[in-house]
Amino acid sequence: MLSSKIVNSIGLLFDIAGAWLVAWEVVRQYKGDQFKTQMFDDIGDSLARSSDYEGWESNKYLKMKFGLFGLTIGFLLQIASNWL
Repeated sequence: MLSSKIVNSIGLLFDIAGAWLVAWEVVRQYKGDQFKTQMFDDIGDSLARSSDYEGWESNKYLKMKFGLFGLTIGFLLQIASNWL
């Protein structure tokens, strides 16, 4: 059976990994062009987000979701270690 110290340590590792994923994606900035200009004859110019930015942003939010999941699992493991 796992001791409470091992469960707590595993929980801390999940917390560290989750915190790094969330923090890294908050700090990391997009370096390309966020918008592309589309020309329309009748309407005028319109701005739309570039496909590169859309992909970068969806990847960013996916990593942040994994980070929050890691934090949640880590905290739950730490709570469970108190009951062992």
